[in-house]
Parts: sequence; structure tokens; C-alpha cells
Amino acid sequence: MFTTGSKLFLGATTLSFAGTLIYGATQDGGPVGTLGLFTVTVVFAFLAAINFWVRDSNVSAMDTDGIESSPAAHAAPGGSLWPFVGGAGAALVPVGLVAGKAIVWIAVIIVLIATVEWMVQSWSEGASGDPEYNRDIRRRILHPLELPILGAVGLGLIIFSFSRIMLRLPAAAGAVAFGGIAAGVLLFGSLIAAKRTVGRSLVVALCTIGGVGVVGAGVASAVAGGRHIEKHEIPSFEEGTCGAETEGESDEHSSRAIAAKSNLAATITLENGQLRGQVTGADHLDAVTLPRSTDSFIKFRNLDDGKYRLVVNLGKEVVDPAAEQKTYREVKECTQAVGEGGTQFIIIKAVLPSPGPDAPEDEQFNFTVPGVDTAKLGIVVP
Repeated sequence: MFTTGSKLFLGATTLSFAGTLIYGATQDGGPVGTLGLFTVTVVFAFLAAINFWVRDSNVSAMDTDGIESSPAAHAAPGGSLWPFVGGAGAALVPVGLVAGKAIVWIAVIIVLIATVEWMVQSWSEGASGDPEYNRDIRRRILHPLELPILGAVGLGLIIFSFSRIMLRLPAAAGAVAFGGIAAGVLLFGSLIAAKRTVGRSLVVALCTIGGVGVVGAGVASAVAGGRHIEKHEIPSFEEGTCGAETEGESDEHSSRAIAAKSNLAATITLENGQLRGQVTGADHLDAVTLPRSTDSFIKFRNLDDGKYRLVVNLGKEVVDPAAEQKTYREVKECTQAVGEGGTQFIIIKAVLPSPGPDAPEDEQFNFTVPGVDTAKLGIVVP
């Protein structure tokens, strides 16, 4: 007895063979078309033989095990959100191409995760006829990957949210809020540990509410922006803090000593209102020679009574080389002011060679000390 599938393939084989005979008898274009139709006939015949052999994969009514394990007896695959997640990730790719590469990488990661999750879920649902066994297979494969990744992502969100909240709160309230949150977490954990009959669902719900609250507050704080933080003053010629005044914020708590420094280009000492330079093997120099386009490490020592700073004058440079009318600005750097016996450290880089001795005073390269007119030491840059 022929099955339904066998009948269909036998009919297709017969029609194909008839078409081959008709085409071969009526066409004179060569054997190519005839061979093609004959190949189709052979394929249909082969499929008809296989389908007849397996009997349309029908299971006998007497085969109880076959009925229970057949594909038709398996439960239909359940719904999955992973296609939606993958589609959302794919939709983020063009957004990232406009907004930035970081979003593109995030979108690619989302698509890869959704693809792997969906593939494993689809495979596990058809692994057997036992849904519980299928779920156990999926857990054994994906949980070693899912749990560490989800834990790291969750911890990162909590840390990021706390940082945004702390940056948003006033400086005085930050410590109080942080201590209050920590105390609340400790109290919640103590109550849960003391009352062993608390349901797991209640604990999960409270933890979820707390986590969502912290993340929500962090996102709101990030959108609102952090509190205004005053810029810390540093000695800068542009900011006007390289003068003789020594009462500024940058000089209030300046270090009086520095650690031992290697590869010093020179040590500049202020003593009795005069600057003297010292390099390895030479002392009391009238000028210090520094390399060009290379960082030079300079140590400043103050041996006079009072607070003083060392100023490095490196001439003038063009502000905008492309402008038709050239404008110049002074190139100066300075240290913090230190009292008697104090030391400071500065790194300078001379880009241009020093001018000759006949150049104007404001173009000369030298070390000076604001407030001490006699303290001046030349700089030579080859």
C-alpha cells in the first residue's frame, strides 16, 4: 500500500518522465534540456523510494514508545523574547553609526547574546519529550555564562548609580546619604536573617524594588548633571598665579620637600637674592643649557627667608600660525611658592631655540623669581 507522500512523489516522477520524452522528441536544440529533465525525474524517483521505505515516517498504532517519542507528540515550542531583543539590537546599529562607536558595539553584543540564547532555547525545547528535562539542559548550558555576566552587569549598574547619586548630592550630604543607605541595607539583611520564615518571593520583590530605585535615582542624577565642583587652583601663567603673590590656594599647602628625582637637567637655587644653576659636575653657572623639544626636569630650592616661586620664561610663540597678522603670547611656567628650605619640581619643554644676547628682554629665555629683581639666570636652548 502506497502512502500519501509516496503517491505524490510517484506522480511527480511520472509527469517528469513524460515531460522528458516529449521534450526530447520535439526539440532539436541538443541534449542539454533532455538531460536536465531526466535529472529531475531521477531525483523525484529517489525521493519516492525513500518516502516509500520510511512510510511517511508514520508511527504504527501498536508502537506505544514510538507514539510518545514522535515529533508530533512533542509540545509546541514556547514563546520567546529573544527575537525581539535581537531586533532591538539590530535597530541600534544605525543609531550607533550616527551617535558613536560605543553604541554600535553594544548593539553587536546584544545581537550576539540574543542569537546564542535563541539557538540554545530552540534546541533544548526539542531535545526530548520531557519539558522539565529540556529546561534542565538549557540551564546546564547557559547558566555558567548567564549568571556571572548578569552579576557583573548588575554590580556595574549599582556602582554607576551610586557614583551619579554621590556626584549629584551636596558635598556635606554625600557622606550622610551613603551612610544611611548602608545602614538600611544592613538593617534589611538583619531582619531577613532573624526571621527565617520570610518568603523568597517577598525578599526578591523587596530587592528588586530597592535595585530599581537605586538605578532610577542614578539615571535621574546622571541626566540632571553633577553638582558644581570648584576648580582647584594650580600655578599657571594664563591664570595669573605665577606672580609674587603667595597667598593663593595653590601655594597654601605646597609641599616643602620632594622625593629624590633622577635625571635632573639642573638644580636652580635661590640664595641671598641670587639664582645659581647646578648641573652634574658644575656649579654656579651663569646660564643653564637645556635640550630642545625634550622634557627637562628642573629642581628649585629656596634658601632665602620668605616664600618664593621659580618662573621659567621661554620667550614668545605665535598664537595662530595661519593668521595673516601674527600675534604672540609669552611662554611661561612656574612652580608653587615654598618657604625657606623648601624644594619644588617642574618639567619644561623648550620648543624653539633661544635667541641671541642682542634680542629684546621679553624674548630672552631665563629663570626668574617674582619679587626678587636680582634673581635671574639665563637659559640656552641650542
